[in-house]
Amino acid sequence: MARVRSVLLVDFDNIFGATGDEVVSALDNWLLWLEDGALSLGNKRRTFLHKRVYWNLQFDKYRSDFERAGFDAFNCRALAKRKISAGKSSADIVITMDAIELALQTKNLDELIVLTTDSDFVPVVNRVQHPGLRVVTAGKETDPTYELYSQHADAVIHIAAMKEAFSYTRAPRKWYQLRSPPPVIAPLTLQRERQSPLMGRVRAALTTGEAAGSTLAPELLRAADMIKALGERMPDQLLSKSKIVRTLTAIPEFTPAYQNGIRPWLGHKNFAAMMRRLSVIHPEIEVKTLGQGRVEVLYREPGAAPRPARAVPAEAAPDSVNHDEDLTIVRSGLSSPA
Repeated sequence: MARVRSVLLVDFDNIFGATGDEVVSALDNWLLWLEDGALSLGNKRRTFLHKRVYWNLQFDKYRSDFERAGFDAFNCRALAKRKISAGKSSADIVITMDAIELALQTKNLDELIVLTTDSDFVPVVNRVQHPGLRVVTAGKETDPTYELYSQHADAVIHIAAMKEAFSYTRAPRKWYQLRSPPPVIAPLTLQRERQSPLMGRVRAALTTGEAAGSTLAPELLRAADMIKALGERMPDQLLSKSKIVRTLTAIPEFTPAYQNGIRPWLGHKNFAAMMRRLSVIHPEIEVKTLGQGRVEVLYREPGAAPRPARAVPAEAAPDSVNHDEDLTIVRSGLSSPA
């Protein structure tokens, strides 16, 4: 089985803060975990064409450990005096430049792993991602970064799985197997809690407005009115995601990506969840699930009979402003992109 040709870039200051010093002492374990195919496409094993780690000056004491494991280590000390005194580094910009350069110049590259939970790298993920290059990041279950990167990256290494990988050892191969089994990924605990029956009832109550004393946020009402107005101009036409996003940018509380403390999609998990909430406010906004997190949206004039959804070639779908159209795509029925 062919291996995945991958590049690994480690934002050490960030990962060290999220996992502790075991990220150094267990370096061989979690690196083998990735090489054996953890969260790779088809559980294929990886061949790392480049392994790079970026840190501030105080972590340069770990250089020999990482160089022994085949990493190139970069000391990214800040240059401005005030940033130096605050313990800041220039790692983010160095990683960004390297990610773009390696994505463009590395021949036959299948995958880029940016091992960080820093949400500042979302634009980097969007910039380098394309159908031939898979991008993997990391995310914390205890803050919005896991859900955020789940909307943009092709795979997300949650911190609990990373910590479990500190004790990883390759399972023995059975006589009838060509290779040992792929690594087991530790479960996402908080995801199981969100899927519990209790949380399901809470979400249903919030969606239907039946929660005691519940009121809809003004920005949700405004968003629903704006999409209704957009649909009234082109009834029974599929509304593209990019057109909807451009329309909603007039709302100060709206953002398609987590930034400045504002949750994306008006506080919803993703584009599809937001549109389902808006369709509750205005039932004329019709949201159809296509599977695998994809939806299509159209405005149905009151009293109009539903019509079967048309199959539209993938190439007719407009590019999303966030480049994550493969996760939640709204197919355009127009002859040209919106």
